[in-house]
Amino acid sequence: HAKFLWMNLILKQLKMIKKYSLIFLISISFAQNMIKDDIFKFIESIDSKSLSLIIEKDNIVSEATLSILDKKIYFNTLSEDGTIAVIDSVSITTYDFDDKIIIIENTDSTFLDIFNINNFSNYAIIEKKTINNTYFVDYEFNSIVTSIEYNLDLKRIISIAIKDQNTVMFKANIKNISKFSSHISDKNFESWSTLDWRENG
Repeated sequence: HAKFLWMNLILKQLKMIKKYSLIFLISISFAQNMIKDDIFKFIESIDSKSLSLIIEKDNIVSEATLSILDKKIYFNTLSEDGTIAVIDSVSITTYDFDDKIIIIENTDSTFLDIFNINNFSNYAIIEKKTINNTYFVDYEFNSIVTSIEYNLDLKRIISIAIKDQNTVMFKANIKNISKFSSHISDKNFESWSTLDWRENG
């Protein structure tokens, strides 16, 4: 009788372990989906918006504006190098205001890809953690690791970094978000030269 009670107790414990293990796995899966959903919704919400960025690269800090409209990304670094790059699914068009030249090239992978909601769907989470109401999530796509910090209080991404293994090669901090603005939509470029560097251009 004692042996039966002992075995019954073990079976109950095993059932409890399975139950809590299942709850734990469901909790992990739910938390991961929440993280993905929150970040996805933010990227989806910034269409028709402009983001003021603080760029950190090679110990140099600079400013830029990133604007998104109709699946096009406008990367404005006028104050740094006199250019605005417009990126779509097939090409990058760079407007050089110093030399009054338009350069058209084939699209290549850049850190800006993650701001395109269609591209972001292809990114896979490879590492994640939460510290002080901030998600730290590493994504991988085309062998590029992109690290995102998402603040739960602000409900937005606060920084994006490109990593080579554990070394941050490039980081963009989002300072603020405003209505979409573009410095090229109201400009006339008829007098400018155009260089078409596309492979099939």
